[in-house]
Amino acid sequence: MQNSTKKNIWFALAYAAVLAVGLMLGQNYAEESISIGNNSFIPLGTTDKTGKVQKALQLIQERYVDKVGLDTLQDVAIVEILSRLDPHSVYFSPRKARAMEENLSGSFDGIGIEYFSINDTLLVTNVVENGPAQKAGILRGDKLIWVNDSLIAGVNRSQEEISNLVRGKRGSLVNIWVSRDGKEIESPMKVKRDQIVVSSLDAAYIIQPRVAYIRIKRFGERTAEEFDATLKALGRNRFDKLILDLRGNGGGYFYAALAVADEFFPADKLLVYTAGANEKRTDYYSTDGGLYEKGQLIVLIDENSASSSEIVAGAIQDLKRGIIIGRRSFGKGLVQEQFDFGDGSALSLTVARYFTPTGRSIQKPYKFGNGQYFNELNQRFISGELTQEITRTDSVSADGRIYKSSSGKLFKVNGGIMPDIYIPMDTIALTPFYKEVVEKDLISKFVYNKLISSPPSFAVENFIEDYHLSPGTFKEFLEFLKSHDVNYSTQEVKLSSKQLEVDIKALMGRYFFGNEAWFKVRNHDDYMVQRSLEVLN
Repeated sequence: MQNSTKKNIWFALAYAAVLAVGLMLGQNYAEESISIGNNSFIPLGTTDKTGKVQKALQLIQERYVDKVGLDTLQDVAIVEILSRLDPHSVYFSPRKARAMEENLSGSFDGIGIEYFSINDTLLVTNVVENGPAQKAGILRGDKLIWVNDSLIAGVNRSQEEISNLVRGKRGSLVNIWVSRDGKEIESPMKVKRDQIVVSSLDAAYIIQPRVAYIRIKRFGERTAEEFDATLKALGRNRFDKLILDLRGNGGGYFYAALAVADEFFPADKLLVYTAGANEKRTDYYSTDGGLYEKGQLIVLIDENSASSSEIVAGAIQDLKRGIIIGRRSFGKGLVQEQFDFGDGSALSLTVARYFTPTGRSIQKPYKFGNGQYFNELNQRFISGELTQEITRTDSVSADGRIYKSSSGKLFKVNGGIMPDIYIPMDTIALTPFYKEVVEKDLISKFVYNKLISSPPSFAVENFIEDYHLSPGTFKEFLEFLKSHDVNYSTQEVKLSSKQLEVDIKALMGRYFFGNEAWFKVRNHDDYMVQRSLEVLN
């Protein structure tokens, strides 16, 4: 880390402390601050800006009418100051910093189960293969009754409470009582907690002969390794066409995205560069030995594809390596560096910007000073109003790419990645009725209450192709919705029925056949995926 970057950290914290003083005393300080010792004292007449704030904090601590927690003041102040910078400089409390680290590291200490709450009872919906819970004898479909001496069945416990009971230090034991097929098992399952590894790849399979499909949900610590292994495993099927699905992928580690992009290019291709006021330009190039340098390639993106996803998509688009299909990406092109404090909290501070190989800034415009994005962004691109008339040109400006409408008018798109083939969001099925069902999580409640008692007697491929929700089952589902105070019209049911059936089938597939089956079911009717197959073929 450069000295100038360290200096900027203290500037930010300094101003944060000033805000704390202003909040408490109503004075309009606007200087810098650093942490202080208990016995330090700076004369009031000093011209040292840092000393001025030290004195103010010390006065609050020693002379204020009530007892004040300076740690709390500092936390509030840091959050406030960061909110006035860019949208992605953020402060993490110790708990949030720990959760973020677990999410990107792809591992945590636990027992290896997923569960869903039905009538205040936890149903085990998935058991990690070869994980602690499976080794102890816990099965999918079991219901959790007790965790050690804590009753969890029939008790309205929060998700955080349950997580704290189940998780724990690696190597420690936890006793779990379960019921199975309606009968409580008398002896507890003695589960030895261990490291649980969670893949950053949601799905990877051969979707059609010679066509592979890979979906990356985040760019974590293990993504490069997992992606490399997946390409090699799928390579046994001799595929020469690949759909890389980055929809909903909000980013992650910069170097993980570089490693994934590197697989598609020969050596010495500029993939991305970064630069900032206090960070000199740094170029990042591909290396030799990419596992997929020549086959056809399509990348899927949407409005939730951000940061590292945009680095991969931007390199592929600029270097004409493949075709980008979907909707305009989020537009997060700011580089954060994390600075840890001694108490477990952390500051993620923006230190530079990303730029694609042709010099496009990925970052969409925002208002400096309030941390919010401009409302003036071209809504026609976001909403899909210009779906069919947009074509990408080879013209690139310093802050965006130029597009041309069917009438010949040129449009500049600042920030994000605009796809080569734009697929608008299909909102026909998203009726108020459908949205209420999703918000109340009634699809999961119906499936886990009504549809998992009898597993299908055929393989996942047959389930995807041949299973259809019967009219009687769908009618029962509608009655179930009514019993949960969901009102709907005949027209709404007509518009949303296909989407609801896909959602129900996908959840059933996930329960019976694993996480990948959920994506296989949805991809079967996913227009963006089907359009990709058309383009490849």
